[in-house]
Amino acid sequence: MKAFFPTICLMLLTVFSSHSQITPNNGNPFPTISTLTTWASLNSQSQFDIAIRAVGFKFEVKEPGEGSTAFTYIRKVVVNEVNYTDRIVYRITNNNSASIISLVTASTDLVSLYTPQLATFKNNNCKTEMSKDKNTTCSCYESANFAIDLCDERVKLTMGDGNKYFVSVAKK
Repeated sequence: MKAFFPTICLMLLTVFSSHSQITPNNGNPFPTISTLTTWASLNSQSQFDIAIRAVGFKFEVKEPGEGSTAFTYIRKVVVNEVNYTDRIVYRITNNNSASIISLVTASTDLVSLYTPQLATFKNNNCKTEMSKDKNTTCSCYESANFAIDLCDERVKLTMGDGNKYFVSVAKK
C-alpha cells in the first residue's frame, strides 16, 4: 500500500499539471510544447495514457515495431461545423531510452500555435522525410534534450485543398 499511494499521487499530478498547460484554440485544446516535451520524457505509456486522455484523446491501437512500440490515440473534433480527427502517437523505444510524441491534425494551425513557443529553441535545417516533400513546409528545432519538427502539409482533399499539420517531439 505504501508504494501504491506515491504512484497515485504522481498520476494525479501528471493529469493536473498537463491539464493546466493546455492552450485553448477556438475550443480545440492542444498541449503546449512544454507539455509535449514533458510527455516525451515520461518513458511510460501508462502515465502518457492518463495525461493524453485529459485532453480528449482516446486509445486506438498499439503497434509493436522493430526497436520501438507505438501507441496511437485519436479524438474527433468539430471546428466551425467541420469534422476532424486529431491523431497523436506516442512511440517509446524498447529499451526506454527515448520517446517521440507525434501530433497530426487538420483542425488547427499548429505552425501558428507552436512557432512562438519555440523561440528559445535553435532553428536547424530539416533533414526529415516529410521536409523533402514539395507539398510540405517544415521547420526543425533543437534544444539540448529535444528535437522538434513542425510541418505544414498541403493535401488534396475530395472537396478542395486543405492543410494537415504535424509536430514531432523527440527526446534525444
